Amino acid sequence: MSQFGATGDYPHGKMNEEDEGGLLVGFTHDKGKVIINFGKPCAWIGLSPEEAFGFARLIAEHARDAMKDITESNDG
Repeated sequence: MSQFGATGDYPHGKMNEEDEGGLLVGFTHDKGKVIINFGKPCAWIGLSPEEAFGFARLIAEHARDAMKDITESNDG
């Protein structure tokens, strides 16, 4: 069972009838790729401005680390 996916709650209330509730998302990087695990099929996500900045920050951090991994593997 994935540790990521639906949480079963609505931390900011239900946005609309399509809203399926909270989502625990995982971020990592491997072999020069950034990997985002939603834990389930996901058509859309709704984020507060603070959450959107956090999401972007995590993507940027993993992108930077993935680039370092590529550079180090090419140097070694």
